[in-house]
Amino acid sequence: MTLTEKNQLQFDLRQKMWEAQSTVEFCKQQIAKLERDYKESLEPDIFTQMFGEQVMVPTIYTDTPMAEEYYGG
Repeated sequence: MTLTEKNQLQFDLRQKMWEAQSTVEFCKQQIAKLERDYKESLEPDIFTQMFGEQVMVPTIYTDTPMAEEYYGG
């Protein structure tokens, strides 16, 4: 084996190693994303837990006196 062949083989092996590491990192990121998405699907947000899906805006009560009327101001 010549020096050029040895260097070419080392280059090819390093290239394959880099590709494999990139694949591993991509898989780790995908697993983490799946975990986050799954956790979020199990835990609805606080607003939905407190008020439900629809929030009704209360209407102004006409039988309640205004502060000026009640406190004389």
